Amino acid sequence: MTPELLQTALARALASIASARGIDSDRIPEPTLRRGQTPRHGHWVSPIALRSAGAVHTDSRSLAVEIASRLHDDASIAEVEVAGPGFLNITLTPSALAVIAADIVAADDHFGPEQGVAARIDAIIDERISSSTECQPRQHTMGTDIRRYMAAREIPASAHLPDARQWRRAHPDNPVHFVQVTHAAACRIRRRAAAAGIDGWAFDPTALSDDTETALAAALADFIATTARAASAGEPQRIAFLLEAVSQLFLDWTQSCPVTPTLDEDITRLHASRLVLDRAAIIVLATGLSLLGVSAPERM
Repeated sequence: MTPELLQTALARALASIASARGIDSDRIPEPTLRRGQTPRHGHWVSPIALRSAGAVHTDSRSLAVEIASRLHDDASIAEVEVAGPGFLNITLTPSALAVIAADIVAADDHFGPEQGVAARIDAIIDERISSSTECQPRQHTMGTDIRRYMAAREIPASAHLPDARQWRRAHPDNPVHFVQVTHAAACRIRRRAAAAGIDGWAFDPTALSDDTETALAAALADFIATTARAASAGEPQRIAFLLEAVSQLFLDWTQSCPVTPTLDEDITRLHASRLVLDRAAIIVLATGLSLLGVSAPERM
């Protein structure tokens, strides 16, 4: 279940609640979601009960409980917790998240936001570069990748790294290098898997149940919604922040969930399924970097 489908499920639940009270569903706000920042907040958090309580003439926590009871019928949802005054913390099943990763891989070159979203992001970054008084004198030393990533992230050329050449090296304050290196690492894992004879045909969504796998898949699932919000708000930094989050989650995952088995270990559906998750990460990182006008090297 993608965030977009989850929003649809929330909207249907609210419409059902409103209808039972004789209230026109047109008065109900559109559901919104944000990705949970910690496991205890689930994969997605929605404040829709707080925003809609007045329209359905009830308190926000009671409304959240009603919405949660309707969402529990969805097989893709593992848990819905009502938190605080009425936040909904929604946890999807590992299988539902794994299917999203498989869908990303199936889309391959066709994966990404609508053309209008991509054009808007590109225009915002161009405008930031052209209006920056700091970037202009240093453009010849930064290179296109650094210049565009910094503009997308709204990092002044003088911030963190006094020497702009450090942006070309591995450095703790070098986010563009971090994302590019992670993309290259994911490509290296894909090459090693191919050499070992692993492919994704034996993909099994039930195999990807490790916490690091579900966290990574949830972040990948948030990509399309994040790009739409970034274009709408004029904030391409949202894409950069998501790419950096995906990169960290990817590294966490690879430390505990190897795609290629050891020499004395048989290749199973688990390895094939992990390869699909690796491919999905490659696609999301490459697509995100491309949206920002930054290269996605396969070897570094």
